[in-house]
Amino acid sequence: MPFGNTVTGIRTGMLVIALLGLVAAWAIARALAGPAAGLGAAALLAVAPPYPTLAATVESDPPATVLALIAIAVAVHAYRRIRTRPELAVATGALFALALSVKLFAVAAALPIAALALRRRRVADAAWPLAGFAAVLLAFVVGYRHVLHEVWQGVFGAHLSARGGHQPGSQSNLDRIVHVPDLHTPFGLLGVAGLALALAWLVRRRPLRLWPLWLFTVGAAAFTLTMRPLLDHHLVLLATALAVPSGAAVALTLARLPRRPAAAGALVLAALIAAGLYQEHRRLSRNAVPEPVDYRWAVRQVAAHSAPGDLVVSDIPSIPYLAHRRMPGQLIDSSIARIVNEYLKPGDVLRLIDASHAPVVVVGRLFATKPEIVRGLEHRYPRRLRQGDVTVYLRAR
Repeated sequence: MPFGNTVTGIRTGMLVIALLGLVAAWAIARALAGPAAGLGAAALLAVAPPYPTLAATVESDPPATVLALIAIAVAVHAYRRIRTRPELAVATGALFALALSVKLFAVAAALPIAALALRRRRVADAAWPLAGFAAVLLAFVVGYRHVLHEVWQGVFGAHLSARGGHQPGSQSNLDRIVHVPDLHTPFGLLGVAGLALALAWLVRRRPLRLWPLWLFTVGAAAFTLTMRPLLDHHLVLLATALAVPSGAAVALTLARLPRRPAAAGALVLAALIAAGLYQEHRRLSRNAVPEPVDYRWAVRQVAAHSAPGDLVVSDIPSIPYLAHRRMPGQLIDSSIARIVNEYLKPGDVLRLIDASHAPVVVVGRLFATKPEIVRGLEHRYPRRLRQGDVTVYLRAR
């Protein structure tokens, strides 16, 4: 709302959320181990792909990751002192529930939050976050009380169905996880270095006090290992969960060194972060391309052949959006899990199209992989326009 209902406005809002993630990373590490740790955590997260790449894209993964980080940050401050701060503990549970409502993989934050709450072995310390979580959950149940079955099926049913479906690519989840710290990037080098340093300090019995963050890493790795299909944008959770403690560990190690080695190490760290920023800026520059010509053409067709109050259907959701048209709710997310893996069967897709009375259907991605959907559209929509890979199906005059 603050930035306007436009592509630029929504992306600006997403970018602001990603920047809040840097603040949350700084706040957690600083509270746990001091200013140097906070700076290192935020700096490494800023260059941890795919976090910068997704920062301004319209995806649910970065906001869920950021909300999980904020929940951990609030938890650290709630249990930082001898006495628990109840208001912050309640906020922790509420923020965790909100993170889960955006993307289920935010459950990885449960490990550090639970460990912090249970560390003092007092029932009240664990009860406060549960109260905040229950309050948000109750609000959702009341607000969606008439469609709870549909919500359950759309959230949990879709994920369970996707687990038995097609997994794009030949790499296993374990291979993808192992290669998240790409050693060709500053993030990869510093991520591995941070993990090695944390282990070295632990062996020397001088731990870096970053254990809640490493629990977040463990939780993120475990959940990522089970995700099917595992796509590139899902890796933002694990990259974040590795970047924050690793960056803090590297910076904290430098702070513990004598002055001269510390200064030299700080220069190397700054150079690597600068190189990472340059690398990510180049990556973003390559992605800065205009909307495809075929899509812009389809936007004009949708606007010309439908009225503002009509529902229209497309497997490219940006086309109805740019044409200022709304879509049937169940067809907004035309993802691999829902279409290719057939959480929505082709017959279900066609029934939803019939129920929407859509005057226009645009096909350019995953609908085209299902012959039954294409045949059904050809039967229902006798008029067809085509440009490039995009087909616009129009209702009879």
